[in-house]
Amino acid sequence: MPIEKVCTDIDPNGDADTRQELASTLVIDPSRVSDLDLDMDEKQLRANGHFGELPRRFGFLSLLGLGFNITNSWIGLAASITVNLTDGGRPAVVWGCVISFFVCGLITLGLAELASAYPSAGGQYHITFMVASPNTRAFAAYIVGWMALVGWWITHASGCIFIALNIVAFAAFYHPSYEPARWQVWMLYTAVHVICVAINLAFPKLLPAFNRFALYLTVTAFVASITTVGVTGSSTKVSASDVFTDFVNASGWSSTGLAFMIATANSMYTFVAADAATHIAEEVPRPSLNVPKAMVGTIIIGGITAIPFAVVLMLCMTDLDSALRTSTGLPSYEIYMQALKNSTGATILQAVITLLYINAVISLVTTWSRLSYALSRDNGLPFSNVFARIHKGTSQPLNSIILGTVLVLIYGLLYVASSVAFNSIIGSSIMFLNITYVIPQAIVAYRGREKVLPPRPFRLPGYIGYFTNWFSTLWVIFVSVLFCLPSTMPVVGSPASMNYTSVVFVAVLVFVLLFWAFDKRKTFVGPDVKESLLREANLAEIELILRRDMSKLESQR
Repeated sequence: MPIEKVCTDIDPNGDADTRQELASTLVIDPSRVSDLDLDMDEKQLRANGHFGELPRRFGFLSLLGLGFNITNSWIGLAASITVNLTDGGRPAVVWGCVISFFVCGLITLGLAELASAYPSAGGQYHITFMVASPNTRAFAAYIVGWMALVGWWITHASGCIFIALNIVAFAAFYHPSYEPARWQVWMLYTAVHVICVAINLAFPKLLPAFNRFALYLTVTAFVASITTVGVTGSSTKVSASDVFTDFVNASGWSSTGLAFMIATANSMYTFVAADAATHIAEEVPRPSLNVPKAMVGTIIIGGITAIPFAVVLMLCMTDLDSALRTSTGLPSYEIYMQALKNSTGATILQAVITLLYINAVISLVTTWSRLSYALSRDNGLPFSNVFARIHKGTSQPLNSIILGTVLVLIYGLLYVASSVAFNSIIGSSIMFLNITYVIPQAIVAYRGREKVLPPRPFRLPGYIGYFTNWFSTLWVIFVSVLFCLPSTMPVVGSPASMNYTSVVFVAVLVFVLLFWAFDKRKTFVGPDVKESLLREANLAEIELILRRDMSKLESQR
């Protein structure tokens, strides 16, 4: 079928100049569907104001692998379990995970729809620019872009420090006289960080295959871990009431309800970074369909793995106090020992979690480097022309990777000075990212979904869309207050209990606002969007999906 006919069929009443512009991007052999897909992707990207510079090496499975490799909910639960055990005991771990699954699922669902409408490596930053009013879009997108980038850098640092702490925990367990110094933890943190960056730079063509392998590995490890713990620990498991109803508030907060809500907010770490797939939108075919599918798939797999893991872990934890006071500093390690009654087996299972975290950090580098590149491409960073360059040899944003590498290394030095301050900043990543997830959703709901959003393959119908957007916004506003509260009381005389999240949030916001006021206010304008072409591009994608569905139905007759 001639390209002109395709463009005319999509919108027979459309503007002829627009159809000509659309057709000019489609230099293809129409008999080859793969060629059509690639050019439709490029045309869609150009409609969003950019040209394709990154090779489309990822497929749906590797994109899903990257998304879940980073979020990896069941190991995220193992890493963040301390607050929940303190603020509510076993039920806070289980119900916090369940509530977070449904809440984060709705937040991700709303963002996935917007990613389907505006696929771009900028993710929520680019989406915010597209849905905001012309007078506010540059400012709103700039704030969201910076908050998202800082949130991703901090999330990366959280993975590095957790791996480092696991390594010193193994050393301390087998050598009780060993007392790790903070500088030693920082050295391990640095080594992990540099190695994961180096893997990205050395093997860019293998990243899709790596993420597919990592998906299979983490699912296999989950099945092996939950089976081992469940079977071995079945003889000494606690009662169902201990797991589901008997709250134990050891936080110091007088209100068990408030303590539980703080624990629930902490559980959102289990499903954090579900936007990962949006930042690979320019490296996967048919991003308006594959990106939202990968985002929703990440959360679904997360719930399927994290909730059963939480239940089994809590059933087999026989001593809550020992888990909280373990000398290793890792409650999951102690719970494994209680369940298996074998230090070697427990070490192996904890080492599996450590290995999976290394995989996650490798994928984190891939993701935040694309976001940094996208923001630089639109002149959102200092020296943007430098950080927006794609290295010809690796086809990667090399300078953006170097920028993030240096900043994360510098941030790691804070651990040497104060582990409390370092950990408080780590906790702020959950709040930063979730705020960026709901700002574009709030704008869409306020301005009117029908007015703002173009045709899109992944669409939430009517009131479901409005409910999802408004609920997500209100929940994140509520939970952001909880993120700023200390998990234990009293704070006075106990510096380790202090929560610096609010301080970090204000500091980052002030820095970004000052940079905007004195520099980017006059120079940052966002992408050069062709809205009429974008509408045509999205309709073309929908048309392609419908034609494929019809072909499948006809072939089945």
